[in-house]
Amino acid sequence: MGFIVCPQCGDMTWETKDFVAVQKGAGVFRDLGPAAVVGCIACAGCPGKRVVDRAKLLIKCGADIIAMSSCMSSTDSDENACPYYERILEELSKQLRSTIIIDCRNGVGA
Repeated sequence: MGFIVCPQCGDMTWETKDFVAVQKGAGVFRDLGPAAVVGCIACAGCPGKRVVDRAKLLIKCGADIIAMSSCMSSTDSDENACPYYERILEELSKQLRSTIIIDCRNGVGA
């Protein structure tokens, strides 16, 4: 699994929670069972124009699942919420049809 993260979220606690949830198979990752994280990469900045190319780099490293980090997919009331989240998620799903795309908006739940 690979994660797309926001380059403006300098607080790594988001990724730490996400990685632990993946390892435990918890939260939005429970249907996958325990898994491994091959890496994370920033979307390359707003508005995420290069996010598909970035996801392809994770796929080259062995990721068969791409997850939007919870730092980007937090609730609309959260100041960290990515205003381009829906467009990025849609573009990833459209361009990477053979790859599972996970929407972490419902919470990681580590």
